[in-house]
This record gives sequence, structure tokens and C-alpha cells, in this order.
Amino acid sequence: MQKAYLEIKDPKATRQIPLDSGPLTIGRNFTNLLVIDEPLASRFHCVIEQDSDGFHVRDLESRNGTLINDKPLRGTSALAPGDIVKIGKTEIKLVLQAARASPGMPPKLDADTAMAELADLVSDKDEAEEEEEKADEPVAAGSEFERHLRERAELLTDRTFTDRQIALINARGKLAYPADRKKDVGEAINILRLIMLLCFRSRATDIHVEPKMDDVHVRIRVDGTMIEAVRLSKELGVKLLSAVKVLSDIDIAQRNIVQEGHFSARVPTKIKKEMIERRVDYRVSFAPSMHGQKLVVRVLDAANAPLHIDDLQLPAKAREIIRRTSEQDAGMILVCGPTGSGKTTTLYAILRDIDITQRNVVTIEDPVEIQLDGVTQIPVNDAQGNSFSALLRSVLRQDPDVILVGEIRDAETARVAVQAGMTGHLVFSTVHAREAISGLFRLLDLGVEPYVVASGLHVVVAQRLVRQLCPHCKVAKSPTPEQVKKFASVGITNVKHVFQGKGCKKCLGTGHFGRRAVFECLVATAKLRDTILKNPSLEACQKALTAEGYISLQESGYRLVAEGAAGFDEVEKTIA
Repeated sequence: MQKAYLEIKDPKATRQIPLDSGPLTIGRNFTNLLVIDEPLASRFHCVIEQDSDGFHVRDLESRNGTLINDKPLRGTSALAPGDIVKIGKTEIKLVLQAARASPGMPPKLDADTAMAELADLVSDKDEAEEEEEKADEPVAAGSEFERHLRERAELLTDRTFTDRQIALINARGKLAYPADRKKDVGEAINILRLIMLLCFRSRATDIHVEPKMDDVHVRIRVDGTMIEAVRLSKELGVKLLSAVKVLSDIDIAQRNIVQEGHFSARVPTKIKKEMIERRVDYRVSFAPSMHGQKLVVRVLDAANAPLHIDDLQLPAKAREIIRRTSEQDAGMILVCGPTGSGKTTTLYAILRDIDITQRNVVTIEDPVEIQLDGVTQIPVNDAQGNSFSALLRSVLRQDPDVILVGEIRDAETARVAVQAGMTGHLVFSTVHAREAISGLFRLLDLGVEPYVVASGLHVVVAQRLVRQLCPHCKVAKSPTPEQVKKFASVGITNVKHVFQGKGCKKCLGTGHFGRRAVFECLVATAKLRDTILKNPSLEACQKALTAEGYISLQESGYRLVAEGAAGFDEVEKTIA
């Protein structure tokens, strides 16, 4: 049997690591299986994967790109023995060697021999490996619903764990259903675990269980789009709803009222070849409908969200402006966009890069969805008088350095937040507005004086979430005259191809895989501040921004289309 390994060569040393059957992520972040100390590498740069056809290398939308045999890597490429993947000055070569070969460097292989040995490597497994794989195989499903869900989950590539390895924790923090591959539980819990497994593997953010006249529809939201997971019988649907209520400590006798709760799960996560457990929280909401209570479960999985500023994939100029502003002692960063556009996720990513050991960081949120270590997080409760404005005034008396106000909804919150940015605090907040300029005018409409806005506001970021094309099934076509005209309207020329997704098993037939944010970044320059102080108009502010090289949301979106990362129709639908 042939063994595969990677030879990593950088300016400091040369090392070797073996390749197993799982994907090998490469980048600067410590959670990668191969961590490289390379200035030009992104936090998550690329991944080397193995399937029945051999090895492949896939670029993870890296900032500075990946080279394979000195040629730029576009999406995914086959990786043959002897091929060299280059990231900056770091070279990574795929090598095959006989299992009983003597220590040292393997002999150089000719191309035909190398490809033959690679085929042997993919198809040949020793008995120990096969027994280990059998031990990890899930127990056979007992019903047609379980079989259907399991088949859908098996189509997806992320197979870090199985449904039986999901441990369920109730609302009181007690372990209700431990992870156990062999122990059988009721069908409702089996179905719940399989739905959760499908969510983990597809990066779903929500689960919808919808009772109908004859059955119960279960749908999941993947990359912002609803996808049907399974249709359950009425009897099993009721059992599933009851199981979630018991986990969430909700009264199962009530079926015609609004009910809310939460539960959590522990799942294995592979970090640096070590399996550790991470916790994922679920927010539960029941609402009465014509055929019974509808259940919506919000999946609060931090692993699917960008964790730091570099992970946001901001344009280089905007990234440096936001990083520099977040290091200041005072000022305000305002993020705009509609509901579900990732505003809070962006602010969380900025907060994680702040040195919380040296600064007192406080957040006011409605509700607190993701807990941040070392940060004081305060939930809003209007029934108890703890509104955004009341809590903000209280927090200002607790010596904060950094304040995150989840949303500016009223005049008082707007005034206090912007004034805090003038008086020695760094303030982050969000507002519902379509563009960055609209966010600025939203503050003025709420009654904040122009001189306060001009002095306290430093950066306004507007964003949208755009679905990325599936790299496995996207196809190129020539742009239409209308598309060429729209590209030209924002200064983009010589676009030879636009791409669209056909749909495949790996993207659940959607043609898309993952989402990324499209940004526009407004900086309060001296010219813009002067415009704000002089009875500002939308036209005057736009002229001031254009003079500073301002890039709009439309231009940012069309650039993604020109790069082949997103479809034209998707950008038009999201940003229009």
C-alpha cells in the first residue's frame, strides 16, 4: 500500500506530514490542520481533499491567491504526486511513498508510475482502516423518514461526526441524551438528531417544522434559501414537537399559544488533528397555525460565522479603515442593512479583535445570541424598563471603553450613542438603512444634531449577504449586452464571462454554496463633515463621497460577479 504525505518547505525549514482520507485545511488560523507561518497566507487559505478520483486542492477565497505549479489556482484543481502548491514563499508538495520504504526522501516518480500509485492509494485500504470505518458508520435507520434524512446528509461532504455523536442538553443545562453510537432512542429524537446533522453539514441557520393538513413539512434555511428536508407523518410530527418542548422546558400541554425556549448540543470538532467538543445553542419558537403549532429553531452555530476582521473578506482599504478605527479610544462605527444581512456578525468579528484584557467591553443586545468570552453582555428587557436607551445611560456610568448597542431604534438611543462616541468611548451599533448614506441620514432624521453626527460618527458600513456560486457545478457563459452595460456603469470593463450554478448534490441542487458579505464603507472625511454641518442633502453627500473614491454596494457586488464568485441575478436581487 502507498502512503501519501505532504512535504512543506518554507524559508525556515522543511517538514513532512502524512495525509489521511479527511480534508486538510491550510492557513494561518490555529484551527487549521496545517498551520503555516506565512505573511501572505489567509487565516483559512486552501484545503486539500481526497475522493475516489484522487487528491484535489481548493482555494478558500484567499486574499493573495494560491499557485499550483506556478499557475494561479481557480476554484478546485486535481493534485498529482510531485505537484507543488505555493502560498507566498511556502511550498507544499504531494509525495507518495511505499509503506515499508526506508526513512528519508522518496525516490522521484515518473508521471505514469505516480498516477498508478495514486490510484492504488485511493482504492486500497488495509483491514484495520476498514474496520475503523465500519465502527464509525451510523446505525441503520429504522423508518423511511430516518433513511431519507440520512441519505440527504450523506450527500454532503462534511462528515466530521454522525447523528449518534450529537449530545443533547436541555434548557436547565442537564445532559438529556448523551452521544452514543450504539444506544438506540425514540424515533422522534432520532429524527431530531438527523435534522440537526443535516443542518451541520449544510451550514443551515434555521429549522422550520410546519404542520399541514395531511403531514408535517420540515424545511431548513441554507444560505438564506428554504430547502425541504423531509415530510413527516402527522403522528411523528407531533412527537418531534413534543421532544423539542421537553428539551426546551416548555409546557407540552399548551398547543394554541406562543411559546419560546432554548436547548443546546455538544458535537465533536476537529482542531489540529484532535477531536474536541464544542457547544451549539438553539433558540426555539412555537406559534399557533391552522393545523397546529409551527416550530422554528434558530441554529446559533458560531462555527459558520466569520470570527475576526480578516474573515469578513472586506476590501483591503475598508478593512484597514475599520481596524484602525477599532483601535482608537473614541468614535463610532455604524453598520447598516436590512434584517438578516449579517450586521451583528460583522460587529462581533470586530469585537473579537479588540484587546479585552486592556479594555472594558460592554454590549447591549436584544437578545444576546452568541456569548463572547471576556465581554459583559446585557440583554434588553422592555417589560422591566431595561430598554436600549435606559441600559445605555446606565452602562456609561460603569467606566466602559467599548460599547456595542445592538440596534438604534429611537431618538434617545441615537443621541446618547453618538454623543458617547464624542466623549471618549468607542461605540458600535446597527441601524436599518439600505445604504451607508441612508444610515447617516437616519441619525439626522432621529433628531441627532448635525454637529454631533459630524464629530462623533467615524465610519458607516452598509452590507448585504450574497450567495456564492457552488464551485463544483458553476458554468460560464458570455455576458448579455444589458449586463455589459451595467458593468460599465460602475467602471468595470472587459468582463469575458459570467457564471451561474447548475445545481448538484454537493449544494443540495441550489447552485450555491456559502454566503459572503458585500460591503460599502463610508468614512467621515473632512469634506463630508463640512457637508453634514451645512444643512446636508443626499446629493451633496454623494458628491463629497465620490471625490474620495467611494465604492458603492452595486460596484462591490458587480466585482464579485466579474470575479466569478457570485451570479449576476443573485447580486441584482440582493442589492437592488
